[in-house]
Amino acid sequence: MDIFRILSRGASVKLSKKASADFSLPLQQQTKPKSIEEEVEKETDFFRTHTKSHKGSSSADSNTTSEKNSEKHAGLALKPAEDDEIDENDDAEHIIITNEEQAADFRKKCRSKVTGEDVPLPIASFQDLVLRFGLNKRLRTNLLEAEFVEPTPIQCEAIPISLQRRDVIACAPTGSGKTLAFLIPMIQTLLHDAEPKNSAVRGLVIAPTNELALQIHNQLQELTKGHKNLLSAVLSRQMATRLTLGQVQAGKYAIIVSTPLRLIDVVKSGHMDLSKVEELVIDEADRLFDRGFVEQTDAILAECTHAKLRKLIFSATIPAGVEEMANLIMRDQVRIIVGHKEAASSTIEQKLVFTGSEDGKLVAIRQMLQQGEFKPPVIIFLQLITRAKALFHELLYDKLNVDVIHAERTPKQRDEVIKRFKNGDIWVLITTDVLARGVDFKGVNLVINYDVPQTAQAYVHRIGRTGRGGKAGKAVTFFTKEDNMAVKPIINVMKQSGSHGYSDWMENMSKLSYHDKIQIRRKEAERKQISTVPKIVKQKRKQRQEMIEASKRRKYREEAEKAGNAEA
Repeated sequence: MDIFRILSRGASVKLSKKASADFSLPLQQQTKPKSIEEEVEKETDFFRTHTKSHKGSSSADSNTTSEKNSEKHAGLALKPAEDDEIDENDDAEHIIITNEEQAADFRKKCRSKVTGEDVPLPIASFQDLVLRFGLNKRLRTNLLEAEFVEPTPIQCEAIPISLQRRDVIACAPTGSGKTLAFLIPMIQTLLHDAEPKNSAVRGLVIAPTNELALQIHNQLQELTKGHKNLLSAVLSRQMATRLTLGQVQAGKYAIIVSTPLRLIDVVKSGHMDLSKVEELVIDEADRLFDRGFVEQTDAILAECTHAKLRKLIFSATIPAGVEEMANLIMRDQVRIIVGHKEAASSTIEQKLVFTGSEDGKLVAIRQMLQQGEFKPPVIIFLQLITRAKALFHELLYDKLNVDVIHAERTPKQRDEVIKRFKNGDIWVLITTDVLARGVDFKGVNLVINYDVPQTAQAYVHRIGRTGRGGKAGKAVTFFTKEDNMAVKPIINVMKQSGSHGYSDWMENMSKLSYHDKIQIRRKEAERKQISTVPKIVKQKRKQRQEMIEASKRRKYREEAEKAGNAEA
């Protein structure tokens, strides 16, 4: 059996309870005890089966030892599911933020900026959440079983604010645990305000893509295990059909996760009522408030008429225009920024590579293969579907274990490819921006931007498929002379992230005007077709195609002449 397939199977196996989940961005690191997994060679450990586990100390005092941190975190992990009482000794061992000075130190350490009136103190651990907000014991158990041991910076801030029923607009790096930051308070709130079973949809999560909606729902199901009165569903095509045919009632589900257009269709047909939605989450807000989605988002907001509706807006990048629109629909909101609004994760090594021409990009990939820089699993992003298909066929010639995802493939085909990639059956995944947002692939080593993304936001989301959960990752962006304007926003992102993977002369590139930015977004750079086929072979293919077309035209003329003679 293939050794790479054996090793990559480990990606689908959960780590021990001594390791944190990949959704979390730890505050500090703690080494994992040695095991057989560590004997795997680093070069072939694609999915990092022996990566060190991470746990975060929530103390503002950075001198606390890792041994003491381990003792502090053990209290919550050892708590039995049936026990709803808090042990006083356990309480004493956990760091609790009790004043503004401690909160300021904690936020400085986490690079968090929080603005708003009467902002609640952040939590320093999930145990702190239990003590301050009475976290539901079943939810607490589900968190532990899902290997979520310590909250990430965005969770430390967003969860207590949300539990005080405040609107939130939050921006945090990719892979920093934003999903958990809005799911925990939503579940806790809906459990506290318990309604009769099969009453109404009370929680709603909107995501821009089917893949992201499915991922959010999978996470939601993990956290709601054992809560029979808190059923959830992802509004897939099959579910929408069942609702419209009356095979199932929407009120059966307390929480719905959906893309905008499908949700609007079901609501407009009268098969779902959103008037009792209390918790509304808009994930990847920069996309959902952008052109093409903003009208759909507005239509959904118009249907959510509950007097106590609370809105949570999350994204890895929030441009000023998006934030202005978001503020118009929010009240008594709190703004949370972790890191910089348009910065990539600091765990990602970023690099810009000038390839000279389109042909040079394929040469660059093959050089990476020869030099050992091309370490699976790898995701390659392109701008257009036609280009993704062409690169897929080119890399097949190189005998790479590769597949492709784009909008022309059916949801079933896309789900199957994603599943195979996560399981390690596919080493290289070629895709368009359909997978650039939110979808969590554990252990991706390398992201290649074969085509330069058209915005800084798109760049941040693309490279955010690697370096997730505090793990190291690498992102390489190819560019040609046609991309001389488009790389400037990327260089700015790299600077903000503390990365210097670009040439010195790029520092002095002129600043883009507003008009330049609009032109880049609206007009994709003209690029040659992806191919390394020799010119003589291309000419023969062209001649053959011309002969086929000429034959078709002759046949058409002959048929037309026969038809004319028959009429005469």
